[in-house]
Amino acid sequence: MPFHRVVDEVFALAERVLRSTGLYGVFFVSLVSNSIPFVALPYLVYIVVYASRFTDFRSLVLIAVVSGIGAGLGKIIIYFIGRGFSSISPASRTVRNWSYLASRHRVAGFFAILFVAITPAPDDVVLIPMGFASYSIALYAIAVFLGKIVHSILAVVYGRTVLNLFEEKLGLPLWLSTLLLIALTVIVVYVVGQVDWVKATELYASRGLATTLKFVLVSVADALVKPFRHLARSVTRVLSFIRSRM
Repeated sequence: MPFHRVVDEVFALAERVLRSTGLYGVFFVSLVSNSIPFVALPYLVYIVVYASRFTDFRSLVLIAVVSGIGAGLGKIIIYFIGRGFSSISPASRTVRNWSYLASRHRVAGFFAILFVAITPAPDDVVLIPMGFASYSIALYAIAVFLGKIVHSILAVVYGRTVLNLFEEKLGLPLWLSTLLLIALTVIVVYVVGQVDWVKATELYASRGLATTLKFVLVSVADALVKPFRHLARSVTRVLSFIRSRM
């Protein structure tokens, strides 16, 4: 059997498994993936591939909401992990400083949590310190649930659009479309992950939105250029080595 036929069969089997687990699988994968600190499991690939087989608006929204609720509950666990760290040494200077920051900038903290929950940013770098600082659990929960639901909706829309482009417009098989979607997602996650979101949060609290946006845009531009810069250096070193041997 040709290789591409084997891959097609494997992906067809995976699709049947996804359908059999249904919304329970969506919820479970979202919960587990978001409850492990600093481990970015690609759970949205699961959600997007599952959602790609549905066309009606109600089903897509339901998938996104269930995923967002699961992800939000996972981030509640992350909050209490941060809270647990603060209880180890409640009188330390670090705990006092974070508690002061959380109490003085409750609104800024809310929007910082909402922002990192919506974007593909590494949100635990903000969410764990919020638990560490004993930030309002009510505000935290509202922000993460809203953010993760919006995040899942955007992921479903983005994923369906890309998969439909690859499958229907370009005629690519599901397995290749999925691999290309994963590659694009990895690029987005890499670029967003290059931004110092802790510094961005501090800038927002101290200098406002305009300064923060400028910092984020500069960081994103630098992240896009960085791989090419490294490639140019590597090529230069290889050429220098070749010339030295001639």
